[in-house]
Amino acid sequence: MLRLSKLSFGAPAAERDISVGLIDYFVESEAYQRLASRKKMIVLGNRGAGKSAIFKVFAERERRSGRLVLELRPEEFSYELLGNILQKQAQGAWAKHSAFASAWKYLILVLVMKEITRSGPRLKTGNAARIYEYLRDNHKDAQDSPIGVLISYLKRIEGFKIGTYEAAVKTRELTRLYRLEELTPLLPCLKHLFERRNVVVLVDELDKGWDSSEDAKSFVGGLFQASISLNEMCPEFTVYGSTATTLVRLKPATSYRSAQYLPSSK
Repeated sequence: MLRLSKLSFGAPAAERDISVGLIDYFVESEAYQRLASRKKMIVLGNRGAGKSAIFKVFAERERRSGRLVLELRPEEFSYELLGNILQKQAQGAWAKHSAFASAWKYLILVLVMKEITRSGPRLKTGNAARIYEYLRDNHKDAQDSPIGVLISYLKRIEGFKIGTYEAAVKTRELTRLYRLEELTPLLPCLKHLFERRNVVVLVDELDKGWDSSEDAKSFVGGLFQASISLNEMCPEFTVYGSTATTLVRLKPATSYRSAQYLPSSK
């Protein structure tokens, strides 16, 4: 006799079952295959469509294949915190979308460098040594939170955007920040290390805590713009993002070619 009390249907969300069978019963869809083959890097779909389950299985399989995987979740960010710390656009008339894109690129690259440094050999040489020295000199606190790094860079851009600086100084410094010139000398080092060990970054469930504010829209739009830019660096480094279709309108048109739409589960 089957006892219903002993029957388990798993967690309410499939991605929470990653440690108790999700990777075994997961059905590999065409959407998953496009993601795994790097044909699509942005996953859009209504809540419950399976975005997080795809990301969880993909992350686990990538780790088992020896790749370095970083997973970022909305619990590590806060739209309310962003709104309280950053000046409103009306107060400074500064376009935030491109600022968020630059800040996201900066954050992801810093997090990747930290993970490479942490997971690599203790004795740093060559390219790894240059990255270690940069982190030592600029990010001494190893406990820096992702939202802290992101906001710090946004505040640097905001300071020059709405600060009382001479036009020439403002233009020069903003150009430096938007182009991430601080990290430019390290990019060849990163590319070399990526060739030795591929890196995957997954940013999931950006719809959690969504409040429709200007900062929330710039936060998501900036991430997708940054992802597309970073994915052009080299084939051994890939950034993926996912959110609900109702929260984002992708621009420019090239963004649509990078997006995978999942049908509703209803």
